[in-house]
Amino acid sequence: MMNRRSFLKASSALPLALVLPGTMAQALSKSRNTIVVIDGLSAASDADSLSATMDGLIRLGVPISCIVETAHPEAGPLRADHPVAALLRDMRGRLPGLIDLLPVLPDLANRTAHFQSRDAYDAQHRLFDALWGDRDGQSAGFRPRAVACDMAENALPPTGVRTSGIRNVLMRPAANASAAVQSQAWDNGVVRLIGGKRVQLTDTAAQLQNDPANPGERVLYLSAENLAALPAADLPDLAAQFATAVMQPDGDTWVSPILASDVQFRDAYSYNRKMALHFMASPGSTAVERAILTDFRLDLLNAGLPSSFGEAVETGQTDRDGTGYWIDIQRTKAVLPILPVQHYLAGSAKLDPAALNADRNSFGMGVEFRPRSTARAAGITEDNTMVVPAEIINAPAQLAELDRADYGTEDFTVLISDQVLQNAPQRKILKQALLQLADDGITRPVTLPEYVRGITPTDAYLNHFRRTAAYAGRARGSDRAQGRQSHAQLMEDAKTAWRYFEKWTNRRTGLCPATVNFSGSGSTLHEAVTMWDVGSQINALVAANELSLITDKAFQTAIRKILPNIAGRKSQGRLLPQGWIATDRIKWGVKDFDGCDAGRLMAALYNLDTHSATKDRAEPTVRSWDLDKVIKDGVIYNVTDGVETTTYRSHCAHYAAWAFRTWGLEVRSPYEVLDGKSETDGRIALLEVGGHIGPMGAEPLLLEAIELGMSPESEYLADVLFAAQLEEYDETGNLTCVSEGPIDRAPWFTYQGIQFDAPGRIWATDTVASLPEHRSPEFRKKNHVVSSKAAYLWAAYKNHDYCDLLVDYVRERARTDNGFASSIYRETGKATATYADINTNAIILQSIAQIMRNAKSQ
Repeated sequence: MMNRRSFLKASSALPLALVLPGTMAQALSKSRNTIVVIDGLSAASDADSLSATMDGLIRLGVPISCIVETAHPEAGPLRADHPVAALLRDMRGRLPGLIDLLPVLPDLANRTAHFQSRDAYDAQHRLFDALWGDRDGQSAGFRPRAVACDMAENALPPTGVRTSGIRNVLMRPAANASAAVQSQAWDNGVVRLIGGKRVQLTDTAAQLQNDPANPGERVLYLSAENLAALPAADLPDLAAQFATAVMQPDGDTWVSPILASDVQFRDAYSYNRKMALHFMASPGSTAVERAILTDFRLDLLNAGLPSSFGEAVETGQTDRDGTGYWIDIQRTKAVLPILPVQHYLAGSAKLDPAALNADRNSFGMGVEFRPRSTARAAGITEDNTMVVPAEIINAPAQLAELDRADYGTEDFTVLISDQVLQNAPQRKILKQALLQLADDGITRPVTLPEYVRGITPTDAYLNHFRRTAAYAGRARGSDRAQGRQSHAQLMEDAKTAWRYFEKWTNRRTGLCPATVNFSGSGSTLHEAVTMWDVGSQINALVAANELSLITDKAFQTAIRKILPNIAGRKSQGRLLPQGWIATDRIKWGVKDFDGCDAGRLMAALYNLDTHSATKDRAEPTVRSWDLDKVIKDGVIYNVTDGVETTTYRSHCAHYAAWAFRTWGLEVRSPYEVLDGKSETDGRIALLEVGGHIGPMGAEPLLLEAIELGMSPESEYLADVLFAAQLEEYDETGNLTCVSEGPIDRAPWFTYQGIQFDAPGRIWATDTVASLPEHRSPEFRKKNHVVSSKAAYLWAAYKNHDYCDLLVDYVRERARTDNGFASSIYRETGKATATYADINTNAIILQSIAQIMRNAKSQ
């Protein structure tokens, strides 16, 4: 039996007897792992200097980890016919235990789990292409088990690389710099060594020692560029001297030179690997054959070898080529499956997780297989499919491959056809081979689903992505006639919302106050309005006219009063819409400028200018503004007390960008990260952008749909938000409808939405003051509200039963004699009954007008 110690001895290159006499080795009580790295191997490197150095090191028992740059900014890509590629191929083939090849993922420390897995997968392909090209047969199934990346502050855990079989990460120090070595380990078996010492081949043993305060592992970085600068004739001797210096004991510590891939073969890291065992039922197999398969799997289970089974799959050589399995990655118990692993066609144009998942509250991962001996890479493809190299046993004659296979230190997957089990001797041979593979002290047999769950990357963004995909079927709109809201009900709602404007609009200025508090004996009006508020009022007037609540003449009169008040104010040589203006004074307000609020106003003015009763009324006002002077590198900037700040810190930046574009202004949006990426990569990148900004609610997300037309970015984010709200309702029975808006107590206004960078389903809150206490769970619970306007926005955007429930809920609780109340507290079910605002009632009017248009178009 091979135990853990004998496994480590057989798998690691530790030729210390070449350097240390036995008596000396016995006198030293501790060992120090030492990794010698040659960094920066590329098309710009000199193959002769590398060969001389590497030969000199290896002859004295020092294994070498080579960091390979597959593209050089000046020399270009490394190709298989380059002398450096030929050298690395040759040495890896002759000395696999002494040469390690590491691809570089420079920005890995700043990448989230999904993009770590994607980068690792693509890096394996690039390394294979650079070294082997089309020489598939010469690679002997090589796939790297370690990668290198650059140093970074606040580095993210590199757990996503595990999907690609990567277990070790070297975070290399900057060029010409050194950093104390720190080791980190994660539960999924990934280890990261941060830092190391930049050294020269001419350094002495004393120069190579760690600082006394850092007695742990050593990582010594040689530069391929520096090696090429040394006299070629001196390199063999210098390499031998360097190797001797590396192996020099430090006090009572002896040196254990290892490869980067072998760093965790030490007790401190509790190394283990998994053997995934899966059986394939042949098409048309008989009941007897199925019974033999079931009995054999039970026999293996009793011997400590769990397994899974499913329909036979066809392995492909390229992505989307072949068939695979759909693995539910939420299940956690490793049991003998009663039902087979679900089969799917990997090469189909699109996977529909909603259809593949039997339970909408779970989500899964598509898995394809490649023959282990020829697979160029493992991991996650751009189509979000997991590629798993596997030993595939389709016939009895292939059983010998299990004995011959060298699995080294990798996880490995074995797929076995039920045709191999058709006689007892074959079953006995197979069982013995599998038991021997598992009996090495570090291998843990698991089912295929358990294996996939263990290596699948996961984080908050991936959870939102997968939950949305799994809920896609439940969240789809209905083909029924638009909603179940009657025309009469909606018109009564519209009249209720219009009452806010009828009651509170200032007759002289034509402007309506932002909020009204009528809780006391009188009414308290907030007379200052932002350009967002004015834009809402203009949209309310357009909708009221469309719904025949006001005549064309009344509409035109109202607009004539409003436009002079938004002429803007000049400051710092720029005429811009003001941050806020007074509703009870003519042309009175501040000099500040808010880019997001201006975007809302621009969208409303475009809506106004395309209306038949007010065509081209707004254009002279818009053209008079110096908006181009607050756009820098395509980004809209705010101006507060003369200081400029970016709009990119708000979800409104995308909406504002689209509104500015309607007037011919070229601006960019933080959301626009989809171009050049696959659908999955683009959507997860978009979720990351949203997570960095903050909680996302219905506004301005859905305003874009009814005012400007929905962009692909906003369409996907709306899907994510709606699926989360629907899932919350299905699980708890609580209606959720988040947005920004007023409440009737301090702090008076909240931003509420789903938090993409938080695990689970977190309905986060924030405020203008952005105080920590306003983001606490206690504050969230007390002030979580159903937004009245968002309920109608959803009904205008999506034809779904849940949207009808929201509208019914708001109609029942939030209608007042002064318009719709802004919000309904979820904890109590009580509305802000004495508190109404301009945006709530304007957006409800807009939404009802859109619902009516939708009904007419059906």
